[in-house]
Amino acid sequence: MKSLFYRASLCLSALLLTTHANADSERAIDHGPIGVMGDHFHKAGEWMVSARVMRMHMSGNQAGDDELSDSEVIMQPNAPGRMPGVLSVVPQDMDMDMLMLGAMFAPTDRLTLMGMVMASSKDMALTSYSPPDMTNSGPRSVVGGFSTASDDIQSVSLSGLFRLQQGASSRTHLTLGLEQAIADANVADTVLTPMGMNMTMRLPYGMQIGDESLRLNAALTHVYSSNKWVFGGQISGKFKVAAKDWHFGNSQQVTAWVQREMNRRVSLSGRLSYARASGLEGMDAMIMAPVQTAIPANYGYKKWRIGLGANAVVSLFPGQSERLGIELELPVDTDTRGVQMTPEWQLTLGIQKAF
Repeated sequence: MKSLFYRASLCLSALLLTTHANADSERAIDHGPIGVMGDHFHKAGEWMVSARVMRMHMSGNQAGDDELSDSEVIMQPNAPGRMPGVLSVVPQDMDMDMLMLGAMFAPTDRLTLMGMVMASSKDMALTSYSPPDMTNSGPRSVVGGFSTASDDIQSVSLSGLFRLQQGASSRTHLTLGLEQAIADANVADTVLTPMGMNMTMRLPYGMQIGDESLRLNAALTHVYSSNKWVFGGQISGKFKVAAKDWHFGNSQQVTAWVQREMNRRVSLSGRLSYARASGLEGMDAMIMAPVQTAIPANYGYKKWRIGLGANAVVSLFPGQSERLGIELELPVDTDTRGVQMTPEWQLTLGIQKAF
């Protein structure tokens, strides 16, 4: 994944160095927080390229909105029909990195096309516990710790942003597009079993980079400006069109943000978002480790998050100035379906250049 990030960065740098513009009228507040996708459209003939890097960190476990200790996790039931009858492997920490490379082009004032390639890397640290006794009530010792990892190009997408309304102080647009998950959903790694053996096994659903599904992406975005303030809102969703034996369910998100222009080149933002996902459908018989992430019933959530961010206009390459963005998102309330890891924070960095 590091080499993939390096090659992508070189490609983006080469592209930025070839861009030109006749005038520099950029303002930091013209675009929304970097964590909001497809927040704006362009005028006919305009291009924009972008790169975003996002890291999400999770630590500990919960069921619903209750925290769980390791001793409580290993008392949770395994999937029906699997042995042992309770869990024996507990996730401790997980980091997920994402690289998103995008391009936008407006053939007309009313339509902006947007394409994106997304790559992901996942790393998880886990602890294996000894098997339970016949009554599932005796003490269980730590067998040891281990880690698993996966990385690949996750998906490609193509969308259209359709301008519905644009005035002196407000604008509204509809986004419709398709996203194809292209990563193989059969990645394996070496795990430490409760019996103390190292074994190569297919990784659980949450550690797979993609589910090979085709999805419809839809969003409605409205932005209102008043002097040095901008207020925005977006309703978005991802809906399955075609899928393989197992796949992640539909998801929706509502987000609202406010931005304050400090000066022409710097703006600050605050954002509140609510997201929900319906869970996982289907199953893979080869995913069978006694860990919560291998159980289809342990997927799906409702999450409230707040985001704090900043945009800055800088001059790094020839032509029109670039826009840099940073946003830190923190959980306010998380309600999981079944046993899942607890989200801690998410950081997004990005660069955008129009020409």
